[in-house]
Amino acid sequence: MNKKFITSMVLVAAIIIISYVIFTNISAQEVGTQEGDAAADFTLPSYNGEERSLSSYEGNIVIMNMWASWCEPCTEEIPELMEFHEQYEEQGVVVLTINMNSFERKQEHAEKFVEQFDMRQTPALIDEEGEVADLYNLQYLPTTYIITRDGTIAEKIAGEIDFKQLEEKVADQL
Repeated sequence: MNKKFITSMVLVAAIIIISYVIFTNISAQEVGTQEGDAAADFTLPSYNGEERSLSSYEGNIVIMNMWASWCEPCTEEIPELMEFHEQYEEQGVVVLTINMNSFERKQEHAEKFVEQFDMRQTPALIDEEGEVADLYNLQYLPTTYIITRDGTIAEKIAGEIDFKQLEEKVADQL
C-alpha cells in the first residue's frame, strides 16, 4: 500500500508540473516587434544626458518614434508629435523619440534637429550604435510604434504620422 501511495503522489506531482509548464508557455507573451508582441526593452542615453529605458514608461501609452535629421517625413511629423505629447502627457501618454544616430551623416545635424523642434520636452533618446534599429529590425524612417500601458505593441506605423492619426490610434487606450 505504501508503494502505491508514493507512486500516486509522484504521478500527481508530475501532472501538476507538466500542467504548470504548459500553462506558462501558452500564456507567456512573446517579445518582438510585431503587433501583439511585448515591446523589446532597451536603455539609451538621452539628449538631456540621462539614460532611459523603455520599461521605465510602463503604465503609460508610449508613442515610440524613430527618426533621423535628414529624413524629410521625420521633419514633417516631429512638430505634431511634440504637440501630441504636450496635449496628452497628463493622460499618461509619452512621446519617446529615438534618433537613429548610426544613420546620421553628422552628429551635429541630429543635435540641431533636437534644438530646432524643442524635442527635449519629451524623452529624446540617441541610438548611438544602432542597438534599437537592430532590435526592432528598422527598415524605414520614420517608424512609429504605439505601445500600450502594459508594454504590448498595439501598432507599427512605417512612414509619416500626424496628430489626428495619433488621436485615432490611441483613443481606445485612454
